[in-house]
Amino acid sequence: MWAASGVTGVRRPGATTVVWSDGWLNGAMATGSGEDLTPDFNRPQQPRRFTQARPRPVAVWVLFLILFVQGVAVLWTTVGSVVAGEAEVLDAVGQIMLIGLYVAVGILLIVLGFRLFLGHPGARTPTVLAQFMIVVLSFSFFAGGAPLVGMLFLVPAATALLLAFIRPTQKWLDQDSGLPEDSAGA
Repeated sequence: MWAASGVTGVRRPGATTVVWSDGWLNGAMATGSGEDLTPDFNRPQQPRRFTQARPRPVAVWVLFLILFVQGVAVLWTTVGSVVAGEAEVLDAVGQIMLIGLYVAVGILLIVLGFRLFLGHPGARTPTVLAQFMIVVLSFSFFAGGAPLVGMLFLVPAATALLLAFIRPTQKWLDQDSGLPEDSAGA
């Protein structure tokens, strides 16, 4: 079957080598001489971006932790409300949709935290929008007579809003965008 397409398989002890006799293989022209194309997993690897990235400012770490904890809290309370929930005003479809919405928001907060942690500048705008909505939500707890819950919502969200716009965070997010450092604040 492979012979018709120009690909031949050579069986060697412990490895299979595939050689193109008349084409390209992984971006380089194969010689067809039977050279070993088995990947060497013991050779030095390229550094991985997440584990060996440039040093992150403390503000980025704190912003990541705030978003991660907020996302986990949303997911945790969603699971808790499903497990220990009472009969709701919503029908079954409405309840499923509400659970789906909460799960999506929790996952979104966690993903935004990781995106900011990795230095993606496009994650700042949805992060700021989500934190503004949490700040607005916190005021309803103050008006409803639950100031402690309102503070639990307000303080991390306000801190995340401030950290999203301070200079170290801006420099961190603008380093990979190709903008000169002087125009990043303009």
